[in-house]
Amino acid sequence: MKKNQGKSLISIILMLLILILAGFLLYEIFYVDIFHIMNQEASALNRNQVENRVETVHEEKLNTASENIEIVEPIINNNYGSNENLVSNKYYYRQLDKYAKIIYDGFEENKENMKSGTYKIEFGTEFNDLLNSPGGEEDINIAFQSAWNAYTYDNMDVFYIDVGKLTLTTRTTTIGSISTHRVELSNGDNSSYLKDNFNSQTKIDGKLNLLEAMQEEVARQLEGYSDYEKIREVHNWMVDNIEYDVDLEADEPYSISGALTEGKAVCEGYARGFKYIMDKLNIPCVLVSGTGTNSAGETESHAWNYVQLDGNWYAVDVTWDDPIVIGNGYLSDETKYTHFLKGSNTFFDSHTADGYLSPNSMKFTFPDLSAVDY
Repeated sequence: MKKNQGKSLISIILMLLILILAGFLLYEIFYVDIFHIMNQEASALNRNQVENRVETVHEEKLNTASENIEIVEPIINNNYGSNENLVSNKYYYRQLDKYAKIIYDGFEENKENMKSGTYKIEFGTEFNDLLNSPGGEEDINIAFQSAWNAYTYDNMDVFYIDVGKLTLTTRTTTIGSISTHRVELSNGDNSSYLKDNFNSQTKIDGKLNLLEAMQEEVARQLEGYSDYEKIREVHNWMVDNIEYDVDLEADEPYSISGALTEGKAVCEGYARGFKYIMDKLNIPCVLVSGTGTNSAGETESHAWNYVQLDGNWYAVDVTWDDPIVIGNGYLSDETKYTHFLKGSNTFFDSHTADGYLSPNSMKFTFPDLSAVDY
């Protein structure tokens, strides 16, 4: 009797083990397959949301170049001090939060790779904490926009990328209550994130080599000059050799390519070209944007520079020192230096800086200008 009871007990245990094992196998097949499908759908949805939001941000950013924007109070405070000898090629980077700095670093570390137009920058799970916090999706888009603004305001030589073609993708895996987010930056559904007129690395490198040769030549010719003389000579050379591109005839009127190699540019191209040469001369210079109000009372989006000289910051607006002179008429020195090395008491009569470099971006600050002209 005891033997039969023992056999029955063993049989029951074996049956339970078989049932448990079968249940586990069914669970694995069913759960894993269903989870895989659900996760793919969730990732695709999340990816589309991020792509659409990011693309909209950049469409708005690109549109602001030709639109008038509301005048705001001048932003002249910063955390660096007006007397700091700052070589400012990473001036805007210093103002980013840790998440935007990760994205900026991704751009910088892959600068050469991005010339392909299809290189994918993978950030892994570095934004996991941010995306798991309330408002995380909005925050990462602000971080991306801020990082891009800072990167292109610090680096004048990345004119070949079309930001509207860059896609920020988040892929989310959820198990129970735990979500893991992996973020990457790529060309998305676009064939490339390069501009149409710079559709190969060969074209990009050819243009960059030409620009770098110009930088070198300017530095060679100005060797031994004081910083004031260098700033003046570059300012005068740009006024004498660049034409304001009223009809946007240049391929790149907003960049150093249009200003320095085509000889035609709008205000942003002038300002970027000026900073590009100042960087080579190791003279601290910042690209600034906002609005300008002309003598007719018309206000429009505008760009210029702040440059540091003898421990103080001064404004330089090369564009407005190069007015359109009908029939290539004479430009007097009085006109040529109207906006050269100006302090806030003079410059802010017609210029208003705006720390929001584009919609959906953080607010940046600019150096404190000297109150008086140089």
